[in-house]
Amino acid sequence: MGMDSRKLSARLKQPGHDQTYRASEGNFSAFLRDVLNPDLFEVTDKPADLRKMLPPTAEDGDGKSYGVVPEVSITCRATKRKLYFEVKKQGPAGNADERACKHHTVQFQKRLREFTGFQYHSFITIMCESLATLPRYVTKHPYYFEPDNYFCWCDYSDTTALRAFLERVIRKTILDDQSAQVFRAHGSPGSGGAR
Repeated sequence: MGMDSRKLSARLKQPGHDQTYRASEGNFSAFLRDVLNPDLFEVTDKPADLRKMLPPTAEDGDGKSYGVVPEVSITCRATKRKLYFEVKKQGPAGNADERACKHHTVQFQKRLREFTGFQYHSFITIMCESLATLPRYVTKHPYYFEPDNYFCWCDYSDTTALRAFLERVIRKTILDDQSAQVFRAHGSPGSGGAR
């Protein structure tokens, strides 16, 4: 027998009460601002440019569009090309990995390319905590996502692998000058890791 609204309302813990994902999003955004070369890149929280990427339907009327709002984006100042990031975390149970798949379907990629004009898949999912460590999740990731479109950030204090991943993807997609310094110079303000 299904759940009715009375039964749902009576639950002690309601869906959506767990707001701990905000820490993971904040860690990633702070990390990007902290390490990326600000002369080359702009970091934007909750970029709105994909908010209307899906065209309106006749039933919705004029002006009603749908889309997505990623957690953060990186814009290369020289090329104006972007990378969009969704940060996913959860405990030992849930379906955040499956919900992340919507940003990596063939049709989503096709529409994203049409809408942005970028000739690369510009959406990357950062998996945190259980999604980055438990075998029941990490075993599936290579079958759900292209190699450069997801990263398992296992430990927020260990940024070495994340920096290498970002540098590879940035150089491959949004940065034309391959001799440019992607990260801040060592020892400059903001050259540390995540907070």
